[in-house]
Amino acid sequence: MKVRLVLPLLVGLLLAGCASAPETDSYTHRATLSGPDMDITLDNLLESSEDRSYLAWLSAVRIRDDVWNARYYLEVRYEGASDAGYIDLAPGETLILSVDGELLKFRGLGSDATRHETRRGTFVENALYEVKPEVIKRIAAANEVKVQINGQARKLYREFKPVNFQKFRNFVLAHMGGF
Repeated sequence: MKVRLVLPLLVGLLLAGCASAPETDSYTHRATLSGPDMDITLDNLLESSEDRSYLAWLSAVRIRDDVWNARYYLEVRYEGASDAGYIDLAPGETLILSVDGELLKFRGLGSDATRHETRRGTFVENALYEVKPEVIKRIAAANEVKVQINGQARKLYREFKPVNFQKFRNFVLAHMGGF
């Protein structure tokens, strides 16, 4: 009798061990001595058909302070062609989202500490904006998200495509316990 119960259980466990992990749209850094654990969406490029010399990404970020507490951020990453230069995200209100028609404005510390030029000659900078977890969930559940990034050198305008919504939804499901 015990063999009939144990044998199928063992076979099931062996087969489950052979299954591949599901693909994910986020990267998880598990810290040992190097700092807090972090989760971030990957490659959430905000495509533009007419503005190809400036690339912009908008990512959801979770930094865990301990087992029960975390801080959430939106991260803007900008990359400009060699002739475009930096966008120059100054401290202050430089990220504006329209989420289903409602304007959400975000303040950050700017990108001064993150600016660098790549070997290919492109200009890269990042800026973080601390947000409440509900903001990331609202973005993930929205039907329309328009993004405005206000640099001192120029402004960028982008709109979420289906792939961008899916990356935010996957982040909410994987790292925020769902909607």
